[in-house]
Amino acid sequence: MIDDALKRRLRALVGQQVEYCGQLCQIIEVLDSEQALVVQCMSATLSSPAIQGNQFGEATRRVQACHTIKLYDERQQLDADISHWLDQASS
Repeated sequence: MIDDALKRRLRALVGQQVEYCGQLCQIIEVLDSEQALVVQCMSATLSSPAIQGNQFGEATRRVQACHTIKLYDERQQLDADISHWLDQASS
């Protein structure tokens, strides 16, 4: 579970555009039980979006790539990117 104060700060980031791995992304969800954020890439070219499979693994449509980012690293420190986004939001 995520600390309540941190959870409020993270939820305030939902909808914000951020840079992640050199791509423009939008924060779309906070996953409390997995202690993670989900970002969707906005800058993927239209000619090469990711292919999404259905429940049977069959390719069905093209979508923008999503990444799930763990909140904490192996030392239980807040991820550097997430920390940076929180700092930007509070300034």
